[in-house]
Amino acid sequence: MSRPQKQTVDYFPHDSDASSSKTIFILETEFGNDGYAFWFKLLELLANSQGHVYDVRNPAAWRFLLARTRVSSDLAERILQTLAELEAIDSELWQSQRMLWVQHLVDNVTDAYRNRKSSVPSRPSSNSQKPMVPEDSDVRNPPLAHVSNSENPQTKLNKTKLNKTIHARFEIFWKAYPKKRSKGQAEKAFTKVKPDEQLLATMLATIERAKKSEGWLKDGGQFIPYPATWLNRKCWEDEFQETKGGRGEQRGKGVRPKPAQERRRGPLTRIPGDKEPEG
Repeated sequence: MSRPQKQTVDYFPHDSDASSSKTIFILETEFGNDGYAFWFKLLELLANSQGHVYDVRNPAAWRFLLARTRVSSDLAERILQTLAELEAIDSELWQSQRMLWVQHLVDNVTDAYRNRKSSVPSRPSSNSQKPMVPEDSDVRNPPLAHVSNSENPQTKLNKTKLNKTIHARFEIFWKAYPKKRSKGQAEKAFTKVKPDEQLLATMLATIERAKKSEGWLKDGGQFIPYPATWLNRKCWEDEFQETKGGRGEQRGKGVRPKPAQERRRGPLTRIPGDKEPEG
């Protein structure tokens, strides 16, 4: 039995100004960071799915999509309906067959098929009645990093594209991070992490929350860590809780919460030697 021809790609282009596109702008406006993250996680899933099509009529496929994007079923339905209305996904296939197909993604990865025996996948028929069985690569096993022992031209090309992609993602990170110090060290730390679109979206969301936190606002941002330090400590995993003043209070690596009596200290609990409060 012959081995099925590969119709997946390991990488796809992501423009550094993608966030300014109509689709992303509307998704972020209506759904916040969930909309941004959902879209790029969906593109990653389609890039790694056989034939670049994803059929959510299969219950396992739908559950995996929800787990991958980390949104509720209701929110996923609303985001996908918006994408269909924007024609970012094929509206006919989604409405009639609940199949996900992004023609723009397929157009952007055609170069990957030039040196292959398999042809570029074509749009599936809208008359399909039987749900497609998900391939191992897109449901049973989450996508893994591509590993190859050969240094053929295609592998070198893929590495070059990956390096460009990582650099483009770093520039997005650098633009969002408020303390712009030691850019070279920051890029080295970022390249070591090699974040995908999902992790980058998590980083950006955490940075936006951190910008409103007491620690980052104090003394004009004096206590904001250098970007390389932030990356090396995996500070995107930090958590923030809303304080009474509406600002985020950080809970994460290396952050010591203030004792309750320090946070609540007022005129009636002054400690000898304290200065009178200004104003």
